[in-house]
Amino acid sequence: MSDILVKNANKNVIKELNSIGFDKSYINSASYKYYGNLYKVFNLKPYEANILKQICLSLGFDCAVNRNSVTCKCETTDCLLFANSSQLSKLILNLEKQPFRLKELASELKNIINHSLEPLTIKDYIFDWSKPYIMGILNITPDSFSDGGKYNNINSALNQCRKLISEGADIIDIGGESTRPSAQTVSTEEEIKRVIPIIKAIREDGISVPISIDTRNYKTAEKALNSGADIVNDVSGLDYDKNLFDCVSKNNIPVIIMHSDKVPAVSSDFTNRDAVEEIYFSLNSKISKLLNAGMYRKNIIADVGIGFGKSAETSFELLKRMEEFKTLNVALLLGISRKSFIRSTFNVDFEQSDIVTALYSSNMTCINIHRVHNAGLTKKFLEFTHKLN
Repeated sequence: MSDILVKNANKNVIKELNSIGFDKSYINSASYKYYGNLYKVFNLKPYEANILKQICLSLGFDCAVNRNSVTCKCETTDCLLFANSSQLSKLILNLEKQPFRLKELASELKNIINHSLEPLTIKDYIFDWSKPYIMGILNITPDSFSDGGKYNNINSALNQCRKLISEGADIIDIGGESTRPSAQTVSTEEEIKRVIPIIKAIREDGISVPISIDTRNYKTAEKALNSGADIVNDVSGLDYDKNLFDCVSKNNIPVIIMHSDKVPAVSSDFTNRDAVEEIYFSLNSKISKLLNAGMYRKNIIADVGIGFGKSAETSFELLKRMEEFKTLNVALLLGISRKSFIRSTFNVDFEQSDIVTALYSSNMTCINIHRVHNAGLTKKFLEFTHKLN
């Protein structure tokens, strides 16, 4: 894979110009040129960036680079491109004829403007991403933060599963280990004991909706998949158990990779760091590893892990800049349901926080799957928004 990377840029243009080392004395007067379809290119050599800038200017738009790029006094530079699709197409044709790594840049840009998400088929269910889908949460745990102990037996779990589906859930996400801060680690044996009977009971009941197994353990995932689960949802982003990475990649099992520094969640300090870009790089690296291992891109779903070991400030920044993750070119999942940063910020209880979750979900047009506790409310908000657009 190329070490050149292109992503949607932060819409805060002045902040982005500062981040690439643009001439500070010129930022305010130059920033107007970069509002709109803004892309950020990472890791170009100064001579590559200088060629890129000249081509952009010849095509009628600009490219911002590090102020030391022109004199080659910096080792590498990030660049900002403001261009519409037509201009990008012309740029790609020019870059394909250029030396150094500019052909690689052309390929990266081509992937962005030509990409559309390929449908994901699970049995008789087709997720064509033409609309947002809903994942209903079913926690089989005594200590989950909002519903611990409510669905620990087969009857209560089955009833909740039916309720979620009747309210509009397209996927049921079943987990047997709480990953909230300070949660007790659960043995694989105990996790299996909790979730497998529920998965079997759901399938024996004739419920065919896709099931996601929320686990970071290979043995739990293997037994769940053999019992009727269809998707693996790993909060460790496949870092915890290498066998799980091998399992999903070799068998092309749909997988949700979430960003997290540690499980259970611990606070990450993003002071003086761009959390969005750091999380983007982490997810992009994992996606590349899966693709290199033979995984189909359509089977990869990314979750930025909002509220998971992240401050309220970082979580809201992620929500504000979620569009930047579209250039990962995989389906995106959002999981903010009943998270503590929402409850503390808006001073609401679990039930009231469902309204805030539904409101945010309905405004996140780039999200493909919403993982929620209250499927019915979220579905209503999504339908209201769809009618308005």
